[in-house]
Amino acid sequence: MRRVGEALPRALKSLGISRRTREAQALWLWPQLVGPHLARETRALKLTGGILWVSASSTPLAHQLHLERMALIERLNGLIGAPAVRDIRIRQSGPPS
Repeated sequence: MRRVGEALPRALKSLGISRRTREAQALWLWPQLVGPHLARETRALKLTGGILWVSASSTPLAHQLHLERMALIERLNGLIGAPAVRDIRIRQSGPPS
């Protein structure tokens, strides 16, 4: 008989739940990652295929985030506890509503 703690990770993976959980974590952790000021000016939109799509309120901010994306990826994956994010793509979308 297997213990639940041993069987659960395999079951979650086979159902695709682990991947979806990491995707949700990336979106949920974005404000913590960038801090309160940048969280008001940016928004993590989705994580698809290891690419985190982010909107920024201005072109200069999008450019700055692009320059810092490798450090952001490393920190975000550290918070998630897995290499869920391979790249961050930032697009300028106007001021948040």
